[in-house]
Amino acid sequence: MRSQGWRHWTAEEKLRIIEEARQTEHAVSEVCRRHSLAVGQFYAWEKRARQGALEALRNGKRGRRRADPEMALRTEIERLRAVVAELSAENLELKKGRWP
Repeated sequence: MRSQGWRHWTAEEKLRIIEEARQTEHAVSEVCRRHSLAVGQFYAWEKRARQGALEALRNGKRGRRRADPEMALRTEIERLRAVVAELSAENLELKKGRWP
């Protein structure tokens, strides 16, 4: 479990938490509570992981396709939305700690 304050999760930690929540009988909220993680943040990570897996499967053995500019922009928008969600969740947690 991580300490209170600023938290930065590695990609490996995020994936381990997603797998833990999906491969056990425990509720997502319980796994998130155990790791001091907002449930909304968990779902943002899970969505990004699925998008990454889908992109990897699309590229497959045939090699990388030529980048679609529109898809690249959509991916960037989703990444930025996830960053905003993560920062908002951390901001809320910090406020909860300061304002009883």
